[in-house]
Amino acid sequence: MRFFVKSGELPFVFHYFLADDTVEIREVHYANDGRDSFAVYLRRQKLPETFEVNQPGHKFIGDRYLTCDEITFDKPLIAYGRVFDIYGVDKFTQDYYLSGHQRHFPLGDIEQPKARDPVVVQVPPHNGFGDEVDSLGYVYKLIAKKPKIDFFKYVDNDKKILRYTARFNTKVPEDVDRRFIISFYLADDTISIFEPAQKNSGIIEGPYLERRKYKNVDKGMEFITPSELPIGGDIKINGYNYHLLGCDDYTTKYLATHTY
Repeated sequence: MRFFVKSGELPFVFHYFLADDTVEIREVHYANDGRDSFAVYLRRQKLPETFEVNQPGHKFIGDRYLTCDEITFDKPLIAYGRVFDIYGVDKFTQDYYLSGHQRHFPLGDIEQPKARDPVVVQVPPHNGFGDEVDSLGYVYKLIAKKPKIDFFKYVDNDKKILRYTARFNTKVPEDVDRRFIISFYLADDTISIFEPAQKNSGIIEGPYLERRKYKNVDKGMEFITPSELPIGGDIKINGYNYHLLGCDDYTTKYLATHTY
């Protein structure tokens, strides 16, 4: 017979064997319950009414053992001082007590733990070091792996670069005449910006923005694509607002035959 019991908040299964009036208590474990997974809490044996040990000055263990007719639903089972409260039985046990002892035991089963509330993964803001997609690997995995690239896209578009000329959308006198070359790399959708020299500007030419993917803050923080770089339009890149003045011949021909 099988009784589903609890000791405190811990679930157990109490087996009673009618063949020889022995009992066995098995632990119930769940995934990640934090307990040592010992299957058998009490090995199969007769359960004595008392559990004093045979030591000098102590009386002997009595010869009375638990029998099935002594088990009732409103009375806990006691095994060597530990109390087990019955909360249900299987179908065979219920039928046995109804027909043989006119006692009703409710049907039960091993209670499964409630599902934990889903944990929302909070993605920290990008700290500016390295590529954002690469940094996300440390959020989802303990040992980050290098992000996979679109191999065929990379091979088909290798060395293909769209180049635009741009200026700042500003009225600041020292920045009005500054010019920039925005390069969009079709192989991996990265962007870099170079600032050429301007006469009497006092600004040394050189790389202005390193090559990486950048997001469009005006379009749901999605990565910038060529469709968001219209000639005569504006684009925000890394916090700066640029006005696109024109592009080279290759970019003109490419955009005329490709859509995004």
